[in-house]
Amino acid sequence: MKTVYYALVMLVATGCSDFLDVVPRDKQTREQLFANKEGFYTAANGVYNGIASDPLHGKALSYEMIDLLGKRHAVVEANTYFRSLDAFNYSDAPVAVAIEETWNMAYLLVLNCNELIENVDRQQGVLSAAEAKLLRGEMLAARAFLHFDMLRLFGPVYRENPSALSIPYNESASVTALPLLPADTVVGRILRDLTAARQLLADDPVITDGPMASPGEPARARYRQLRLNYYAALALEARVRLYAGDKVNALATARVLLDDPVARGHFPPVDPSTLLANQVNPDRVFSTEVLFGIYKKDRAAIYTRYFDPENAGTNLLHPRQGFIDGSLFNGETQDYRFQSQWQQSTSVGVTGHVFTKFKAIARPDANDPDSEYFHATLAALLRVQEVYYIAAECEANPTDGYAWLNQARARRGLPALDASTAGDVLTRLRVEYLREFYGEGQAFFLYKRLDAAIPSAENGAGATPVENAPAARVLPLPASEIENR
Repeated sequence: MKTVYYALVMLVATGCSDFLDVVPRDKQTREQLFANKEGFYTAANGVYNGIASDPLHGKALSYEMIDLLGKRHAVVEANTYFRSLDAFNYSDAPVAVAIEETWNMAYLLVLNCNELIENVDRQQGVLSAAEAKLLRGEMLAARAFLHFDMLRLFGPVYRENPSALSIPYNESASVTALPLLPADTVVGRILRDLTAARQLLADDPVITDGPMASPGEPARARYRQLRLNYYAALALEARVRLYAGDKVNALATARVLLDDPVARGHFPPVDPSTLLANQVNPDRVFSTEVLFGIYKKDRAAIYTRYFDPENAGTNLLHPRQGFIDGSLFNGETQDYRFQSQWQQSTSVGVTGHVFTKFKAIARPDANDPDSEYFHATLAALLRVQEVYYIAAECEANPTDGYAWLNQARARRGLPALDASTAGDVLTRLRVEYLREFYGEGQAFFLYKRLDAAIPSAENGAGATPVENAPAARVLPLPASEIENR
């Protein structure tokens, strides 16, 4: 791995703050950090805050770089960085820098996961047995999550060449050069880590007490949606198995979650009353359904900087006129996602619909600038809805697939489809993915998994896709990584 990691830092943070405090990593600071219980939780918070950073899911792997590669937006001509991404021009200097930042942050966090895992084992007695299991399980799941992100970005189109060399898999806190592994070997290690994580998370408090998405004691045991909890590990495993083409076990894993009445109670469908007639504090991210997400204190600024036609300028991320109501939600504008996450533009020079998922909402206390609703600062990384889509795609019988898909549609205020006349399940699922994960980066990965050409944002979901070379879906390893080999 690149020699930059010889100057490894430990990212630490406290509470839900997205502030990242950088502490040099040496023998003394390691001993200090892990000498007490709070140090372990500080280190774990640092991993989660790193996942929420701009090079990863705070920007690049959610609404910006990865959604531009997925052709979600019609590009503003004046923004040369966006135009390079739209053209899959990975050699362009700003794009190459962004890709390297994403790679570096992911592998830095992997090292920090490994550091924490090793110290859970080394510093026995600092944590209770239950706390040690929980943190070890979370960090194994986080390590798997980060490697899977990198595999989906830099690995081959898996269904075409699963044995192609892809990325390193780091299981140590020691800084060393690691070999590129075949993609199927990486998948095997991801699944091994997730299996171990599920076993360690078998007593996760989310199972008995739910997400606990409100203040309380002990604080470190709450807000389980901001941690890779037991149910999130299940969903991630189902996602990985589907990516690898193992539909039998992907379905079996999905059903562990979907068939569990306790899980259904803990993560209920969004209540439409919190959306459609509520213009004050609507839950546009459907927070009750989020299995794992990130805390973004400044989430409202995403809307202002990138989606608000009045303020975004050359950063504007915006679909073409008629795409949202005419193509994406074609004939189904009663969909809760359309009703709550899109609004007609009233800005001069900007036509069509504006994406409002991240738009600011009112505070609980208008006089307290620090007061906030949980759903006002949440961005989703794993949703229950995706698990329904996985189950629908994996059923061998199309009728059974439509049964899952219709359950998912009901959760969005849509009528059931007749399996005998509705056509191919996967075709319908593609539309669902495009509707559900706008601003969350999953469209690009869907096209890559299916080895499908990525439709142009100018053409729309129902139009003939723009042909693009398979290489467009495989990001090149950063130049610094190649130089070190």
